[in-house]
Amino acid sequence: MFKKDSLYKNISILISGTVIAQVIPIAIQPILKRIFTPEDFGVFDIYLKILGILFVVFALKYDMGVVLPKNKIKAQALLILSMLFAVVFTAISFVVVLLFNEQILNLLDISSQYSFILYLLPFSTLFFSLYNSINYLLIRDKKFVASSVNKVSRRGLEGAVQVGMGLGLTSGLKTYGLFIGDLLGNIAYFVSAYFQSFRGMKFDKRLFSYKFLKNVAKEYSDLPKYNLIPELLNSFFSASLTFIVMAKFSIIDVGFLEATQRLLAVPSAFISVSLGQVILQRVSENVGNKIKIIPDLKMLVYIMFAISIAFTLFILFLGPWSFGLFLGETFEKSGVYAQYLIIYFAVSFMVSAFGQVLIALKEFKANAIWQVSKFFLIYSLVFVSFDSIHSFLLIYSAIGTFVYLLYAVIIYIKARKYDSSL
Repeated sequence: MFKKDSLYKNISILISGTVIAQVIPIAIQPILKRIFTPEDFGVFDIYLKILGILFVVFALKYDMGVVLPKNKIKAQALLILSMLFAVVFTAISFVVVLLFNEQILNLLDISSQYSFILYLLPFSTLFFSLYNSINYLLIRDKKFVASSVNKVSRRGLEGAVQVGMGLGLTSGLKTYGLFIGDLLGNIAYFVSAYFQSFRGMKFDKRLFSYKFLKNVAKEYSDLPKYNLIPELLNSFFSASLTFIVMAKFSIIDVGFLEATQRLLAVPSAFISVSLGQVILQRVSENVGNKIKIIPDLKMLVYIMFAISIAFTLFILFLGPWSFGLFLGETFEKSGVYAQYLIIYFAVSFMVSAFGQVLIALKEFKANAIWQVSKFFLIYSLVFVSFDSIHSFLLIYSAIGTFVYLLYAVIIYIKARKYDSSL
């Protein structure tokens, strides 16, 4: 078994960096929400959701495999493959934007004043994808401090640009600040990770061999085969609230829900993502050494459950008041929306980090089936009529809660099966 003090030390390092990095955008929200309009944030939310979808495609999920091989050269080969694919897809997506800019704006029902965002998307996605691939190498090499530093540098630059442009430019130009800040933040993310990871590294000549890279791609072809489509559907699932509200209600409601989703995601941003990275690395290590995994995960489940309960009670009783106090009276409606969604967010916060167990166990098919199922369940709401956005949010939350509870059951069954086989 891996030492618990080592596990908690790694989690603490990653969480510390993540907390500092997330405190920056959360801290500046009261400023940004008073500078930009709900419509600006609605468009920005759509932009970020599309970026998340493109991000899944760019590396073809080979980035996920960097932590899996015992052979370091193969891990580096997977890193190079993911980066090469990201560059190729950037070029393709930019050409698509050049050819179909107006059609895309019409499809999204976005004003032409925001047309510039489509040209930024491919490049922002590229740098975010490049960073993410390198970050998996940092996690593999247990460079948790470096991973944390990168997150802080990204958020610091992004926040400074957004506030600076929002306060310093005229009303016609300041909207650019939200999007330019995201792009420059992702560039900083990549540059920081690049120097942290590659400084002093010697590259094996096989990494420049087409034949070797092709063989590694073939050996780990299960990653795109069983993860690309499910993860793509998962990204659409994550964007479902934004997309469905955009289609059925208004861009203003999307803007209010942007604030709701941002603040409800705080526990996940602070804890769940970093915890998932550590779980992936440690469970992969345990599997390689044929060690049981469930005993070392139990305490983490208890901690996540306690945090979820406390956060849920706070939002249920103080949601509208706290949102209005923090973001301004205009965004009290975001707090009302939060009350409808808090149960779903709390359950997904608890369960999502442990989804990395399925990746470490190479249970790609089980993970894929679940991803596909939840996609079709949630997007079935497109075909349902709702009297109000409140009734929609209530049904949406119920379906989301159900699919994540089902995910928890699948994870436990697969983990128990592995432990029993030892």
